[in-house]
Amino acid sequence: MEFAPAPRQAGTSRLRACAMPSLVNLKLPFRLHRLPAILCFVVALSSFPFEVALARAGHDIHDAGSFAELHARQPDRVFTAPAYSQRGQTVRHLYVSEEEFGEPQFQDPQVRYQPHVDGRDVDVWLAHDRVTVDARVFRYADASTFEGETSEPHHPMYADLHVAPGHHHRPAMLCIESHPGDTDAGATDLPLFLLVDPLSAQARLYRLPGRLSSCAAVVAGSTESQPRFPAIRLLHAPDGRAIGARQEGWRIDGGRFVATGSSISATFTTPDDPSRLVFDAPAD
Repeated sequence: MEFAPAPRQAGTSRLRACAMPSLVNLKLPFRLHRLPAILCFVVALSSFPFEVALARAGHDIHDAGSFAELHARQPDRVFTAPAYSQRGQTVRHLYVSEEEFGEPQFQDPQVRYQPHVDGRDVDVWLAHDRVTVDARVFRYADASTFEGETSEPHHPMYADLHVAPGHHHRPAMLCIESHPGDTDAGATDLPLFLLVDPLSAQARLYRLPGRLSSCAAVVAGSTESQPRFPAIRLLHAPDGRAIGARQEGWRIDGGRFVATGSSISATFTTPDDPSRLVFDAPAD
């Protein structure tokens, strides 16, 4: 009894082939009628492409083609969407202050948001150098800053404000992504600010690492009161080209930045292009 050879990734085809031959006419005792089929089934399983199953086990890592995709899949994300008004519409009005006689003053443009935070509406104003929550001002220059973060924030019109209400042990948080203008839409370094517990007297502003990161990268488990975030550094070849990146985990603890010990590395599919990459190891 012969069978046509099955392709390498056709373990299921071999299983179907086991059912094709009829054993009814074989002169075997009743219990032995199933023996050839059982042996065929075992052979088919031995040829099943287990590399496919192993790839599925690492689905979240190896299917992610960028750090942005990896961060978006994290189950403990703190921020999931830009700020919304009470009616559920994104608020992004450009505000220009006026002089005493009503003439516009363009030196200090601001963008106003009115999110609903912990049971009440809040006025949030984004400017080039500060964020104002109701009447309280938090200046970016006064933020607790992660080492090496020095780039200037961009025009507030291009900023995104993300809002997360308090949850279990975790206080409310605001996150600001200072995006460049349309001409630099592909920039990989963003000034990134996190305001923890913005409505309390203990409110504190942090500047987080912005390379290949965003507010989507900030996470906190249900029992954690302070957030965790990644710091990503580029890996270079001897000729100076960026060929990969390494992400290391950090957390905020008592106003300090503390390494968590978790890390993951990635290789760029094209040097100097971090938009598509392959992760080298599972994330912690």
